[in-house]
Amino acid sequence: MLFACGWLVAVSADLLARARLPPPRFDPVGIAGLLGVVPVGVVAAGLGVTGLLGLLAAAGWRYRWVAPGFALGLTWLLSYRNSWGHLSHAEQLLVLHVGILALAPAADTLRPRAAECAPADSDRYGWPLRLLMLVTVSTYIIAGLAKLRTGGAEWLTGLTLQRHVAHEALRMRLAGGDSAAIGRALLPYTEVFTGLAIATVGLEVGAGLALLRGWIRWVWILGLWAMHLGIWLVMGIGFPYPLSGVAFVAFFEVERIAGHNSRRG
Repeated sequence: MLFACGWLVAVSADLLARARLPPPRFDPVGIAGLLGVVPVGVVAAGLGVTGLLGLLAAAGWRYRWVAPGFALGLTWLLSYRNSWGHLSHAEQLLVLHVGILALAPAADTLRPRAAECAPADSDRYGWPLRLLMLVTVSTYIIAGLAKLRTGGAEWLTGLTLQRHVAHEALRMRLAGGDSAAIGRALLPYTEVFTGLAIATVGLEVGAGLALLRGWIRWVWILGLWAMHLGIWLVMGIGFPYPLSGVAFVAFFEVERIAGHNSRRG
């Protein structure tokens, strides 16, 4: 919840700038199509109200009502931001996770009576963790299969990835920006991109292995995080949610730090 609040703050200026674009530029994504184009003031008010709801949810205040309101507001705001000609693939997993947490009893640890009454290994607290993990690995598996479906064997050769990095470098140069220096330096070496492409697809398609217990979970999560780090360094495309590590918290029993237990998958 706190990460989502921080992300709203980070993208608020960009969201308000897009909200000022001419209405013909609006191409609705998700639930943004329900309201269509709205005045900038409505977007600004939505940011304020949603941010407040997020902070209240993180504090556990009236969580049963506040958290769903925050999840709905977050979904609309980020859908609206993505409806102006540029899709941000870094936000979908965050929205899905917040939606799951909004329906879960995630604030019970802040209510001593509720925590004392529930069994330590109750499925009441285990299902959200399992669902968070399943949704996370599913997004990676879908991404890997999509690469194979659209690029086929050519994607595994690294040529598609190499061309994409070259395209981004040229686009940034023409736009007056600065592309990732590491990516530009690696462009002459096709074999490097072959290795990166194979590793990327392998990690994504095999993401389900992260559901297993023990060392293989650690290895796979670390591999997925390293993949995002590589994407950022080579392509200049950052995915803040997984890079922060917050996206993978459900895979590890961090609740034991606070002395709580839950049944995991």
